[in-house]
Amino acid sequence: MPRRSFSPSFGFLLLTFFGLSFCLKSEESAKPDFGLPLIPPAGWEHTTAKSWAESLQLPVESETKYQSSYRAYVGSKTELLGANPKSIALLATDDHPDQLTIIFANKGDSVGEALPTNSKTVYLSTLAKSVDKLVSHDADQIRDALTRILGKPRRQGFGDFGKTRESAERWDLSETALLLIEQKGEYTALRVLPSTTADAGGRSSRISDTTLRERMKGNVIRRPNGDLVIENIPMIDQGPKGFCVPATYARVLLYSGVPADLYLLALLGKTGIGGGTYISSMENSVRTLAASYGRSVTSVSPSLDLPKLESFFERGIPLTWALFVDDGINRDLSLRLKERASTDPESWSKSLEPKRKLARSIHKNPMNGHVCLLIGCNRKTGELATSDSWGPEFAERWITIEEARAISQVDLGAIVP
Repeated sequence: MPRRSFSPSFGFLLLTFFGLSFCLKSEESAKPDFGLPLIPPAGWEHTTAKSWAESLQLPVESETKYQSSYRAYVGSKTELLGANPKSIALLATDDHPDQLTIIFANKGDSVGEALPTNSKTVYLSTLAKSVDKLVSHDADQIRDALTRILGKPRRQGFGDFGKTRESAERWDLSETALLLIEQKGEYTALRVLPSTTADAGGRSSRISDTTLRERMKGNVIRRPNGDLVIENIPMIDQGPKGFCVPATYARVLLYSGVPADLYLLALLGKTGIGGGTYISSMENSVRTLAASYGRSVTSVSPSLDLPKLESFFERGIPLTWALFVDDGINRDLSLRLKERASTDPESWSKSLEPKRKLARSIHKNPMNGHVCLLIGCNRKTGELATSDSWGPEFAERWITIEEARAISQVDLGAIVP
């Protein structure tokens, strides 16, 4: 049976909004006031993503040379269009906003709401039905609110094709399309984007293989201490749920020029209620999605051979890595960062010897399955650079090759042009 990866319960920060009213204020105004700027204040061409994010009080999630994103996981008291949003994310290219995505009830963030009060035993089927009701409820509330303000919606498909294509209800206002998507038992989403983008079905133009290869190679940096690291990989914060697999694959897809959404990938990868994904299911879905943009998903030898891994990093290709999180090592990786930055490579390598020896006695915990990215290496110190979908502070950490082998699963892969 394929392994199922979960995210550990540590290290997450639930971001909440304070002093922000998301309630509907006017239903009859010619320019409806939604309670927050759902539409870019100066239009799509003249509003910067940074300024819009500030007005939405969205913290920076990721800033790369090509893309930026802002995201917040919202408190339960927040209301928008009669429903409670769970996350709000703004995606941008070159500081020009591309899409505002508001996720409401879903199988990841809404598990706490779906749990019966004072119940000690909850069947998964019961929990799934509760989540389904929450998803339908939020969709109904939003649909009714938008219909009162903007009239009846029209139906349209959005996204690429097959399972990646969403069925949306669409309203238009001021060159802006508002798309309500209800995926039964999965999520309710409100996507806000330029009408022209919605007219094109949301499909992005393809980056040529030559351009992508040059871009990837240009993302590689070499530091004086021997670090070889890939920069400009988008961060996606999975939030307080076990969505490490869809978040990690969304990151590497976006890096490879393939549009990707955390919650849609959770659907495609058959992520369970609250989290937990069969890696094989995710890989199959990602393979199909990547192929539609001319990219290939390839397996890599799980031996974690440094020269072999370095051959990918030199080309700017990050690797998806399945592992079993060791709580002690995970805590230590964050603590090492400051000392590592201020120590010469030879001294640092010597200081790691006790950790290499301790790696021999590590016992893998099958309940701590996880997926992250490998984004670089250092041949001088015998380390690998990891990047986790837990927020910007986890974008780059370093682990010895011995520790990595001790906690590794058998899944290692890459998306290549």
